[in-house]
Amino acid sequence: MIGFYTPLLALQAFCLYHAYSNRAEQRWYWLIIFFPGFGCAIYLYHNFYNRKSIETLAEGVKGVVNSNYKIEQLEKALRFSDNVTNKVNLADAYASYGRYDDAISLYKDCLTGFMADDPVIRIKILFTAFLQKDYETVVTYGEQLESETRFKKAEERAAYAWALHYTGKTEQAEKVFMEMDSSYTNYRQRIEYCKFLKETGKLEELKSKLQEMSEELEHLKGPERKFYRHVAREIRDLEASMAKA
Repeated sequence: MIGFYTPLLALQAFCLYHAYSNRAEQRWYWLIIFFPGFGCAIYLYHNFYNRKSIETLAEGVKGVVNSNYKIEQLEKALRFSDNVTNKVNLADAYASYGRYDDAISLYKDCLTGFMADDPVIRIKILFTAFLQKDYETVVTYGEQLESETRFKKAEERAAYAWALHYTGKTEQAEKVFMEMDSSYTNYRQRIEYCKFLKETGKLEELKSKLQEMSEELEHLKGPERKFYRHVAREIRDLEASMAKA
């Protein structure tokens, strides 16, 4: 019996992790938890239906059974070839597993020579510091990156705005959020702006912004609407939270 339940539990853990990572609807969680065999089968059929996806699924399950599998492979790659690409790949993995100090250390190791001012790596440091709740570091890197075109509409710029707010620079934070508030784009940043409006008590502005974004999504069609379904879900959640307030 133990031999049967171990892979089933691993598969259930993977499905729950995948559902969480992809902001799945609540019904999937209940299905996976209370009907693990049937629920996982339905969830996997719904989300993985071609050969490439099945191969991705196999790697994902392997990662659940051995949580260090991906990191071990990337550490081996770095030992074999010490280059920026392998350092960044390993740092990304460290960050995804919550090893923020290790990730930031590796990212900083990449900032040498012609890569010394690389905006992509500095953005990664900024966001990892945000996950670590090191808001002073986030602000420092954000101020340095504000002149970078790549950073202007980057999703990570929302983390900089939040860090400004958390360090007492709320007016500056709102300015940054407003600069990213462009119609029919930047939905991730604009959702964060809505959360900021809620946190700062600007409920009328929040209501107007949610309505504006909802109307935009109504005009989207086909794959584009499907791509932004998580945004629509977050809008509904924010509207529901306002109704309860």
